[in-house]
Amino acid sequence: MSSHPFDRSALVLGVVGVVSPIFALSTSSNNNFVSVQGAGLVVLVVFGACAVIGGVLAKRALVVFAGAGYAVAAILQLLQFGRSTNWLDGTGSTFALMLGLAIGLLVVGLAPREQHDALQ
Repeated sequence: MSSHPFDRSALVLGVVGVVSPIFALSTSSNNNFVSVQGAGLVVLVVFGACAVIGGVLAKRALVVFAGAGYAVAAILQLLQFGRSTNWLDGTGSTFALMLGLAIGLLVVGLAPREQHDALQ
């Protein structure tokens, strides 16, 4: 595993994506503040796993792929928000979660790495 902070950040963001379907287990509306169901469950886990693998193996391309996948899913969710067609079975909270993961992974994957190496 890489000791670079960007790789560790990608790993943590990926774990958040993999673990986020736990929101689907909640049955109460009081503590279910992120709506995760249907195809959104699969999208979160698959791209989260890609980010975890990218972080562990220090593969920036895989981290960027996961971030781009989350971005496409977030845009899809936004376009279908409030309509009868909703392929990811999500809401605005699903959009926000995917957008947050997308931005984080894209920043971590595309950021230049020479700055950290110069500090050591």
